[in-house]
Amino acid sequence: MSDVTTSQPGEETQPLTVFVVEPEILVRMVVAEYLRECGYIVIEGSTADDVMTVLHAGTHVDTILTELKLPGNLDGFGLARWVRDNHPGIDVILTSSIRNAAQKAGDLCDDGPLEKPFHPRELVRRINLLRGRRRTMF
Repeated sequence: MSDVTTSQPGEETQPLTVFVVEPEILVRMVVAEYLRECGYIVIEGSTADDVMTVLHAGTHVDTILTELKLPGNLDGFGLARWVRDNHPGIDVILTSSIRNAAQKAGDLCDDGPLEKPFHPRELVRRINLLRGRRRTMF
């Protein structure tokens, strides 16, 4: 599998942490398990509030994978905006089966939404691509 670690010069290498935000528990379980098998640390949640709670607690997260349609006050777009404004070092990958979401999502994430159903290898490719871009920026 590709590089699933992150480090700064002089730091020990540690696995990337991915927060999977998916209201459908079976989908979330399958994606989370695949990512764990690939060596990622995975946090699971079903709402934007779950993400905010974890981040406010100071938990380190590298990437958030979120469904566009979320229950609660914020949908995936709102969560992506909140993360961009409050935690710009965290990458966000939006997922959806909604085809017309691509234009709106383009403003919030670099490669647009990851359309469902997606192959888990495509998700890993996208995570590594975003991390690689971030490393060259900083």
